[in-house]
Amino acid sequence: MTDFSVKFVSKKINKIRWRPKADVKSPPSTTFATGSWDDQQNSVCLWQIHGRIAAIQKDSPESALEHEPQKVHEKSHVGDVLDMQYVSRDYLAVASSTGDVTLMKHLPNTEALSTIFSWENLHHFASGANAPCTCLATRGDDWIATGGEDGQIVVVAIGQKYPLQTIEKADSCTINALTFLKQTEILAVNSFGQLKTFDLRQASNKHAQIFSVTENHVPLLCADKHPGQEHIVATGGGDGMLTIWDLRQEKFPMTLLEAHSGPMWEVKFHPHNPNHLFTCSDDGSLWHWDGSAFTSDPLPGFLSSK
Repeated sequence: MTDFSVKFVSKKINKIRWRPKADVKSPPSTTFATGSWDDQQNSVCLWQIHGRIAAIQKDSPESALEHEPQKVHEKSHVGDVLDMQYVSRDYLAVASSTGDVTLMKHLPNTEALSTIFSWENLHHFASGANAPCTCLATRGDDWIATGGEDGQIVVVAIGQKYPLQTIEKADSCTINALTFLKQTEILAVNSFGQLKTFDLRQASNKHAQIFSVTENHVPLLCADKHPGQEHIVATGGGDGMLTIWDLRQEKFPMTLLEAHSGPMWEVKFHPHNPNHLFTCSDDGSLWHWDGSAFTSDPLPGFLSSK
């Protein structure tokens, strides 16, 4: 059985993101950020795993996992943290249940975060009340796309106060996840069980494609793009199903795989070994899917899990 360690953190953690490496030749990151929700005072925290890299490089008999995470910084956050994405190594975007998005920066030579910009009330209902900003996607280090319970997609640029583009009628229900397929094409999944693509060069209320997993309209909760093939997308559903999509196929675009016994909250391709996929669920499990061991062309048909 794979080793793992448990750390009690006293808050309800909704999102966790590893800080990117400085470059491809750098050692694995030892810093990650967490965001809390449903607390009297929510926060974004930085954690470090001290000694982990040294243990790996020295091939120490002591398990690297014995170096448990240590909290090095905590910053208060207004509202629940609903999503977090690193824009670059030093900049972290945080989505709030208040409808705001905050850009935080790792301060040089310290173990702290500082708020440098905030886009307020990006998402709101027709009544004018704030709508939770449910998801974020980044395009390089310049654009951030946001989705919300108001069914809108808003694109902002780093350093600019006003949005670059707003798709006001992107959806009639909550948008749960976004990802950039190309420089000007974005993919969204919603609570109606649909996957939609939008070309940002076209009219803001037009979509390029709409796909549905089943007629039961089970919500799609997460999505990730294959790092080398933008037409391959993985999504996770409220029923725990893992779906692999080939957006080039119109008639039978997806492969359905029975996965978790509870809603799937995250799905991620390994950035350097895309035949490997990771999913986590409300059932308390983290799964590692390996498609390379069973077929010479494993995508889109992942067949194994551990």
